[in-house]
Amino acid sequence: MALFRKGKASAGLSLGTGTIRYIELEGTRGSLAVSVSSERSIEGMAIEQEMIADAHSLESHLLGMKEALGGKWADRVVIGMPSRDVLLRIVEMPPMETSDAREALKWDFDKYFPFPYSDATFDLGPVSSPVEGEKESIRYIVAAARLHVVNSLLDIARRVGIKTEAVEPVNVALYRCVKGSGLRPAEGTMVVSVGKNSSQIVVGYGDDGVLYRTLLVGGGSPPGPGGPFAPVAREVSSTFTYLGSQFREMRVDEIVVAGDYAEKEELRMSIEAVTAVPVMVSDPWKEWGIVGAPEERAGWEAAIGLAVRSLT
Repeated sequence: MALFRKGKASAGLSLGTGTIRYIELEGTRGSLAVSVSSERSIEGMAIEQEMIADAHSLESHLLGMKEALGGKWADRVVIGMPSRDVLLRIVEMPPMETSDAREALKWDFDKYFPFPYSDATFDLGPVSSPVEGEKESIRYIVAAARLHVVNSLLDIARRVGIKTEAVEPVNVALYRCVKGSGLRPAEGTMVVSVGKNSSQIVVGYGDDGVLYRTLLVGGGSPPGPGGPFAPVAREVSSTFTYLGSQFREMRVDEIVVAGDYAEKEELRMSIEAVTAVPVMVSDPWKEWGIVGAPEERAGWEAAIGLAVRSLT
């Protein structure tokens, strides 16, 4: 799902609070190798609370990353927008072609998003459902962003020399990375990705993400009662409650922990304390058969998901 796209690429640039990551992959599915990668801390104003806050600062950080890469990017790069710069909504429509659904949504756009269609760019795609048989309606996941935010990001990319292949939400890429390798047979999956200052929860069925949440708490947040990951665990519990009321047909068969703190035993134990669902740890390098991982392997799911976009 892209807010802007052209063709195919095997390079991903993920933008998030505190860190930007870039990776180029070569080879074919099942036999991939890292040709170049870079991780850069961006503590400060560039991206705050998972939104681009200072375009000039972000541009400066990207120029610094470019220098670290030897002065060049891949021919085409898929960029992951910070999750709170994009709104993701489930919209139900009568059965129709996706192109017709996109046209029909224009007339009801204001019902689902807090900005007018004239100020927006959006994309949509049908999502799978565990309910079988003929359906009276189809669920679409719709990604929408303010047009000026996307255009500003494209302008930044152009100025630093990036030829943008597509722009999509980082949490969409996160789910693709976890589920797209085809090695997870479970139908219902909850991905819990924990960063330093923010976290992502994505619930999906098969290859399709259905529910996307951004939490402004992470492993680096001030610890409180129950340990550093208790706030994330509480949000996992509340997500199950929400699913039970709004998506009754959804079943979560597994929880996959990802992100900077994926290998922390305390994170897994905190989540296991609030649910009986099996909790597993993401290892995208192994699951996608990627050799040449950087020394710091954690937290790369979104960047990998962007880079493998053309392979899924």
